[in-house]
Amino acid sequence: MLFLASRILEHLVDEETRLLLLEKLQEEKWIPLIRSTRLGCYQQALLSSNRVIEMERAIAASTTLEDHAAYIRGDIFCLDDHIFFLVFGDRESAFKGTRAGIIYEPQTTEPLRKLDAFCQKVSECLTQSKTENVSSSEESMQELKRWMPWHPDAERGFMRFVTRQDVDVLYTVVRKETARERVRAAELLESAYTRSFLRNARVAYAEGYAARMLADSGSAPADFSINKLVEVGLLRREVLVSCRETGHALLGLPSPDALAVITVSDATCSECGANISNEKVEEVVAPTHLASALLDDAAWLVNRFHSILRHLGIPESEIAIEPPTGDGEAYMMSNVCGEPFLFVLRDGDLTPAFARRAVDMQIETESTHLVIVATGTIHNESRTHLLNYANRLARGGREFNLMILDGAGASEAALKSAFERVSQKVMAEQLCELDASLGFSVTRLITARFELLHKSEDNQPLAFLPPAAATPPASSLQNDEHLLPLIDLTFPDMKDENEAANLSASSKS
Repeated sequence: MLFLASRILEHLVDEETRLLLLEKLQEEKWIPLIRSTRLGCYQQALLSSNRVIEMERAIAASTTLEDHAAYIRGDIFCLDDHIFFLVFGDRESAFKGTRAGIIYEPQTTEPLRKLDAFCQKVSECLTQSKTENVSSSEESMQELKRWMPWHPDAERGFMRFVTRQDVDVLYTVVRKETARERVRAAELLESAYTRSFLRNARVAYAEGYAARMLADSGSAPADFSINKLVEVGLLRREVLVSCRETGHALLGLPSPDALAVITVSDATCSECGANISNEKVEEVVAPTHLASALLDDAAWLVNRFHSILRHLGIPESEIAIEPPTGDGEAYMMSNVCGEPFLFVLRDGDLTPAFARRAVDMQIETESTHLVIVATGTIHNESRTHLLNYANRLARGGREFNLMILDGAGASEAALKSAFERVSQKVMAEQLCELDASLGFSVTRLITARFELLHKSEDNQPLAFLPPAAATPPASSLQNDEHLLPLIDLTFPDMKDENEAANLSASSKS
């Protein structure tokens, strides 16, 4: 899955400055792919590289005069695990400025820092280009460095969701949800039987018949294990001493060793006066404070979805968690490539009242993606209410996506698919202006590029390439020596014939 982040510079760049900017970036080893492809085409047309730059200037001028269109709309710059892009706006376009961005994978380290460094380099090259063209004021030079985060209108609801919360409470909740023991425990709590067992164990321990829980666990599913619950800290084992005559619980001890200490001391029962060593001793299990904290207020479900989002590559800064309300419901939001996702979670049934509250929260946050998660029964009335609401938004011309998930078990695969669709859509929207310059979809090029890099790393054959080209050469697009073979469009047979003709002409002369 690919992610995208952008910065904007409210400054129009004229055609001549765009050419100078790309040239200076290429001098700094930032190779513009679209321009390099065009230069390779011009070199092929001229059968030499002597007047390639002159031909580029001529075509740029004719494109501007005859087609009334910009010759350079932007470019992309390919690196090992990420791609930078530049898109130039003009007075006729919706965006009047310059947009820089990065397309990266979840494993890319510090993508925003890399984007800021790229923007700084663009500003430096722009400043040099402006200085060479015309003398500019100091104020205009400072404007070339004012890159701002790109926040489309769709992010307003996400920012409002974050700012309305108490910062201290939000920070505490996020720290809770990222604790390692909670992540491991939340995975086990996906099982409905495990949650039911822990709730019954809590009641049984409070009422004094916790020993029956161990006897009843024989009918549990095959994947259920009390030892696992003990290992992750959801249960603790205890030794319970109770009076044989009245059945009253006397002592709860953490281990048999503690029982040995009590029996050696000749302690007696407060009910019947008998020695403790002669009373009833049973092994019991008791829920821990961690189990109580996760089972209350759907905290385990919030924890599980937080870990799923982080595993899918969503940055911590793009996840917001609302403090629990105490009624078994929870609300989360995440920002995926500028698209807000609202998660309405309920550890229980999807009731009509819960569906109405989910719709109210969607209206308040203006989310274009609503994800409903319920661990219990999904009532038909609730599902119908949500589907009718989504259909009304669609008929009104609004883009809206509704997902109703039955529990957290299959949520990761469904969310990954939804995030990938959003990523492709956002890339297409931001890079579509470059398609005409390259001659085909830039988004498809970028997507295929990352897929092929992963296949080559895994030594998988590329199915749609001939066998001889199944393993692409290991080269870097940031190296001039390796760039020319990639853009060389010369056909071997034509080249040989041209060389033969030149030799024949020189021999006759």
